[in-house]
Amino acid sequence: MFLQECEVIGVLIDCVLKSLQDIVLANKGELTMSESMENLMNDIFMNKVPASWMALSFESTRGLASWLDNLKQRLEQLNGWKDEPSKLPPVTWLNRLKNPQSFLTAIQQIFARSRELELNKLFI
Repeated sequence: MFLQECEVIGVLIDCVLKSLQDIVLANKGELTMSESMENLMNDIFMNKVPASWMALSFESTRGLASWLDNLKQRLEQLNGWKDEPSKLPPVTWLNRLKNPQSFLTAIQQIFARSRELELNKLFI
């Protein structure tokens, strides 16, 4: 579950960085400005999350500034897990996970194993 979250956010961050680097190069004249780059710049100017980022992102209706802040919080949560992988975090923010159901299922599995219960008889 943790690795899936890291993978998803890694792909998203790579996309964000690449598209922003392309805009910088285009503004320097080192790259031809494309329609998708213009759309990206317009979205940023209008405080909207660009469609290319949203396609790889978590569902959200936030503006760009709030979306970026939320992305930062998601990264901080994952970094907390990465820094101490053997220690369970005291709090897990489900709304900062791309797939919270996967996390809840993992918790159920751990609980069922520890109590020797049937997984299909547990519910959230």
